[in-house]
Amino acid sequence: MTFAQEERRQLAELLRETGPDAPTLCEGWTTKDLVVHLVLRENRPDAAGGMFVPALRERLEKVTADYEAKPFEELVDTWADGAPVWNPMRWADQLVNAAENFVHHEDVRRAREGWVPRELSPSGRRDLWRIATTMSRRMLRDSTSTVVLVRDDGAATTPVDRAASGAGTVTVTGDPGELVLWLFGREQANVEIDGDPSGVVHLTI
Repeated sequence: MTFAQEERRQLAELLRETGPDAPTLCEGWTTKDLVVHLVLRENRPDAAGGMFVPALRERLEKVTADYEAKPFEELVDTWADGAPVWNPMRWADQLVNAAENFVHHEDVRRAREGWVPRELSPSGRRDLWRIATTMSRRMLRDSTSTVVLVRDDGAATTPVDRAASGAGTVTVTGDPGELVLWLFGREQANVEIDGDPSGVVHLTI
C-alpha cells in the first residue's frame, strides 16, 4: 500500500468516526465540507477547475451544492474507493494525492482537542520529504526571502532559493510531515523558524 493509499484509508476511517459536523483546520469547513471537496476533486474535474478558473466558478458552485445534498456516509465511501477508473488521478494516485491526503488527514486530526503528532513510518517520512523538496519552490514562489528546509533528524537540508536582492534567509526545521504542513500554511505545524518570516509567502491552494 502506498503512502497516499494509507492516508486515504486512515482519513476515511477518521471521517466515519467524527461524522459530518466536526471542525477542520480549513477555515469555515466542517468534515462534510472537506469530503465534498475531496469527492468533487476526483470525480468532477470539469467542475474542480473552478477552484482556479473564474469562468468555471458557477459550475463549481452548482456541483458542490449537488454533492452537499448527498449523505455524508455515501460521500466518504465514494472518496475511500478512489478516483474513477477513467480519471488519470487513479493511476497517478501517489503523485497527485499523497500530499492532499496527508494534509487533509491532519486537518481533521489537529482540529480535535488533545491531538498529538503521529509517529510516521520511515517510508512515509521519505515520501513527505520528497514532497517538501519538490513542492517547496511552487508553494513559496512569492516569497522574498531565501527559505531553507531542514529535517529535524539532520538527514537532509534543501534551499528554496527565492531571495530578492538583500533579502534575508529563513531556516525552517522539522519532521518532514511538519514541513509539508508548514508549506501548506498550517499554523499548527510543529516547526522551528530561525529568521524573519515576514518575507515568506505561502501559496494558497
